[in-house]
Amino acid sequence: MKPLKKATSQECLIGLSVVYVAVAVTMNIFCMKALSFGTSVIICDGGLFVSWAVFLVSNVVVEVWDERTAVFLASFAALVSFVLMVIGRLIVFIPTTPDYAEQADAFALVFSNGPRTIFASVTAFWVGNLVNVHIIYKIKEALEKRHRDSKVKFFGRAAFSTLIGQLADNMLFMALAFAPIGLSVYEMSWFDIMTAVLSGTILELVVESCFMPFITMPLTRWLQNKKKQEAAA
Repeated sequence: MKPLKKATSQECLIGLSVVYVAVAVTMNIFCMKALSFGTSVIICDGGLFVSWAVFLVSNVVVEVWDERTAVFLASFAALVSFVLMVIGRLIVFIPTTPDYAEQADAFALVFSNGPRTIFASVTAFWVGNLVNVHIIYKIKEALEKRHRDSKVKFFGRAAFSTLIGQLADNMLFMALAFAPIGLSVYEMSWFDIMTAVLSGTILELVVESCFMPFITMPLTRWLQNKKKQEAAA
């Protein structure tokens, strides 16, 4: 029996891309449930539980590869999410058999997002991730020119880019989907929108910061070393 061949850095990139797209699609489904945690102060959606992974992967890709690769990945994930959400919405209108009426109603509730919500979700996801990628890359570039870099600086720039990226993502989604401008049945007040944006952003930043020392930073160092070994071979 032949020993298993070690994965190359490019194969690792493919694996990260699969995780990224899968999480992006899952996040858009989970966000259909609003969460309050029993209080009117903290308002967010179920996507919170997986959204941190999207920014985590983006930060790793930027650090190990480059901004262009991360931008392509975010754009591809946004396109896949859009197509699947549209298909899910179309399936809602296809008649079902009488035996599956209850399941069809449940499916319709999950994919009850209309054109406004679909547009808001995909646009916010894409813009938020582009903002995150651009910020972390520019800070990294500036530090490398000054020959200043460290694990602490990586943590700082990753956290800062995530904060701004998540803020842009949440603000765009809530404003485009629920702004009180008379375009849909369910809309929110600007106060509730800002409460949801701030509480969601803070929670997402805290969650990702907890994973950063244990996943983001070790994975980044491992992939960087792997690329150096492949270049030297």
